[in-house]
Amino acid sequence: MATAVILPLLLAEFGDWCPWLAKRLTRWTARRLGDAQATERYSEEWLAELAALPGKLSHLLTAASYLMALPRIRWSLREARRATPAGPSLTELLPTRHPLYWNSRGAIMSWAHQAEAAYYLLRVILDEDPEIRNRLHFLVGPVGYGKTTVAHWLHENFVRDGKNVHYIWASDWAHSVRPLHVSAQMRDRLVYASREIDLLVVDEADSVTVEALQALRLPCPVLVLARTGGQLGEISHIPASAGAVVDMEPILETWRRARPSTS
Repeated sequence: MATAVILPLLLAEFGDWCPWLAKRLTRWTARRLGDAQATERYSEEWLAELAALPGKLSHLLTAASYLMALPRIRWSLREARRATPAGPSLTELLPTRHPLYWNSRGAIMSWAHQAEAAYYLLRVILDEDPEIRNRLHFLVGPVGYGKTTVAHWLHENFVRDGKNVHYIWASDWAHSVRPLHVSAQMRDRLVYASREIDLLVVDEADSVTVEALQALRLPCPVLVLARTGGQLGEISHIPASAGAVVDMEPILETWRRARPSTS
């Protein structure tokens, strides 16, 4: 009698856990691919396949098949990387142009809100987890709120530590083409060239530039500097998949209100 009651309950409970276990196992398997871009791509594809499956036990069985295929996929990815011929550098593909006002005296953060923003971005960009680190990070706010100073400071600190930083002026890349189209060949070249980049800084980005960066999914951290609002030369919204998002305006206003009165 106990078997007739308890066993079906246990089987039903296990069935309810199967989809959750399958998702956890799938994400764990994708993270073992050893490549941030492949991890993101395979994770999205596999989770979409799981979502389309009927039943519950089938989710766990399919996730187990991904795990069994892990050695073969890792080997295929390594062979593809070895077979990929050396292409043009990122400097050739995206010409760099530092602002003229980045002088040799260095970036001096004269406001507490700038330091707060800089150290927060630094922690995220240096995170050991590629799923956190290799995303689009946003530093936004009106003109005159210190975005460029923060970006300059981050650039200097990365270079001082021997890291590879690439800076581009968005208008130099996007030109006047609207909408901006990135061909499959250009995407492959950009992805390959950006593998050794520790930080890509994209200044004066607009919505078209952000959409192109989303589509590229570069295997490196990308810091986007932009004004918000949706007008020409601004971005209308922050993507839901964004990493760190720092809006200088509320940070500065909060810091100003917190300052003790000198009167």
